[in-house]
Amino acid sequence: MKTYDVVVVGGGSNSLTAAGYLAKAGKSVLVLEKNKICGGGVVSMSPSPGFICDPHAASMGSCLPNPVIANDELGLISKFGLEFVSPEANFATQFNDGTGMLTYPDLDRTCETIAFFSERDADNYRRFVLDCQQVLPLLLMGYYVPPLPFGDFMNLLDQSSIGQKLIGGMLDSAYDFLNTMFESPELKMHVLKWVGEMMVNPETKGTGIVPYMLMGLMHKNKMGVVVGGSQNMTQALIRCLESYGGTIRNEAEVVKINVSGGRATGVTLKDGEIVKARDAVVGTIHPWDLGDMIDGLDPELVRKAKNVQLSDYGAINQQYALTEAPVWKAGAQYKSSIMNECIKRDMTSMRHGFDDYRYGRMPLDHLSPLVSIQSDFDPSRAPAGKSTMYLYHFAPMVLEKGGLEGWDAIKEDTADAVFEEFCSYTTNMDKSKVIARHVETPLDHHRWSRSMKNGDIFGCGSFTSQFMGRRPIPELAQYRVPGLDGFYLAGPFMHPGGTVTLGGRATAMRMLIDWKIDLEKAFITF
Repeated sequence: MKTYDVVVVGGGSNSLTAAGYLAKAGKSVLVLEKNKICGGGVVSMSPSPGFICDPHAASMGSCLPNPVIANDELGLISKFGLEFVSPEANFATQFNDGTGMLTYPDLDRTCETIAFFSERDADNYRRFVLDCQQVLPLLLMGYYVPPLPFGDFMNLLDQSSIGQKLIGGMLDSAYDFLNTMFESPELKMHVLKWVGEMMVNPETKGTGIVPYMLMGLMHKNKMGVVVGGSQNMTQALIRCLESYGGTIRNEAEVVKINVSGGRATGVTLKDGEIVKARDAVVGTIHPWDLGDMIDGLDPELVRKAKNVQLSDYGAINQQYALTEAPVWKAGAQYKSSIMNECIKRDMTSMRHGFDDYRYGRMPLDHLSPLVSIQSDFDPSRAPAGKSTMYLYHFAPMVLEKGGLEGWDAIKEDTADAVFEEFCSYTTNMDKSKVIARHVETPLDHHRWSRSMKNGDIFGCGSFTSQFMGRRPIPELAQYRVPGLDGFYLAGPFMHPGGTVTLGGRATAMRMLIDWKIDLEKAFITF
């Protein structure tokens, strides 16, 4: 029976990040992953030989300001092969009448595309982005470290006028907030669809804070595509861990956290094997599963964890190998964007789509695909002259007819409808250009990762009630479980959550603080 200082349950990007820091600090670390490959949502696949696609995380934004990347704290870039390429535009919206709008890191260029629809909105947008840039350092300061208690965070915001604006955003919906600021439906739709990428209906109260973060980041950093596929970020994390003596075992499913005397002592695998941990167990264990995986927890805590709310919807993702790259009706400039939203120029249609998800319906008459042609920026992803495509669409997780399991019955027809809608925004795309495709629904995501309950690719909902020091619930927000020593949480359902954030940095920081280990052993900035 082997013993390690730290046993890590799950090999996703968050837990691998935590493992890397712990190994760098001198701990012996074992990572146990139930799948054949590590990565969770940071993986790649090949729909056809020679093509590389990313079925989940296709572009990187929120991880780039993290000191893991910004300061290369783990050497992922300088030592372990991680490389990004940054397209010219961060995201774009194409409307079905051939018009559109692009968001560049450069504010002036962005305002030029907005002025086509409204010069007044271009001026207001410029002022709004300046507000976003003023508040962004305050938001980022607490984003990649253990979060402040929610009340303390609100008190901090309340000390300045811009912070008070942010509080207003946390109480309002993005839809209502943007209605007070802009006049053109096109700009509102451009921003609202991207707010929706947080997997929360942009008319939900509390989403008004998202445009501050989103536009602050979009005009500060370029988005990134991982050269060679997102799996290469996972591989860099693995190389980092192994360079510090860490070990990874795949196809090793943990079914129980072992507890003795109120302390986590190790884990039991599905085949009955027991692995011991001297100092701690780190678990990518969804709040819904805590009571099943750990005996003896406070029943009230288990109840609260079971009541953590999932996102408003999930996604149906398609990966394509194409004979050629799409040609956009809206113009060649849209090839410069890492992501293109294809939306009918009709606010009511977009709103109806979000409403349908709430009732478990897939809105085939209100489709708005998200498209990324990654081989345009990273030629290593496709043979010469050919193209990859990431085709993504929001989707209800639990269907009105058939529930979660109902996805298998409508998977191919739904994928066909999304593809046909995408084709209508191009001059050259149809089924004859498809070499191969790979489709994943919320049910497939649920099967792939226990962190993606019902296909929730964000782990749990990014609502104000589950934000920062309340994510996923206040009792768990510091990555510890009350009443259980030597156990820590990592995963998309923890702060900062959601997108690829490499948020395990904060888990590792919490652990070193608890152990009174000098943070300089692992971190450059804290």
